Amino acid sequence: MLDTLSNVKDALLVATGDDDDTLTRLLAAADSFIAEHTGRAFGGGTFTEVHAGNTGLLFLRNYPVSAVAGVRVDAARQFGTDTILPAANYVLHADRGVIESVGGVFLRSRGRRGSAGAPGTVQVTYSTPTDAVPGAVKEALSQLVGHWYRLAKTSEDLGGVLLTETSDGAETKQYTWSLASGLKVPAGVLQILAPFRVPAA
Repeated sequence: MLDTLSNVKDALLVATGDDDDTLTRLLAAADSFIAEHTGRAFGGGTFTEVHAGNTGLLFLRNYPVSAVAGVRVDAARQFGTDTILPAANYVLHADRGVIESVGGVFLRSRGRRGSAGAPGTVQVTYSTPTDAVPGAVKEALSQLVGHWYRLAKTSEDLGGVLLTETSDGAETKQYTWSLASGLKVPAGVLQILAPFRVPAA
């Protein structure tokens, strides 16, 4: 998880445990949405990725990088032990998750079409810290959980009926932002997450 239930409740000013089950479910859904939307795993761990070899720079999906277990270069894409690139042949820029080849491109063309330099000819196995979720990502998580939580509470208040206004004769409640407009992700959440998205290939 990108953050704890306790921290999210603090951010949403929820003081009781009455809705913990609902908030836990929404937290898991928001966590999954952020991973899918950004293409990154902020929670940390060990990852294996493949990249094109006809470049001198590899942009890893997750960062900061704590360690690189191995870089393998293979036009045949078998990635056996004999394809491991010596560590002296590349430089890791850990903060940005970039691996730079010392000698130019990772895999030079050998004149065989469709092999050398093609996508998937470099395999990287690396690790990222498990406690380095950016504060902005945690804020986006809390805002998204809060948005869905308000929708759930509004639905409960309306008895599950799609209304934009109710009145008991003395008081009128308006729900102009709620379920009638659909379950859209707030623009503010998407704006926060935009800098963290993996660029489209």
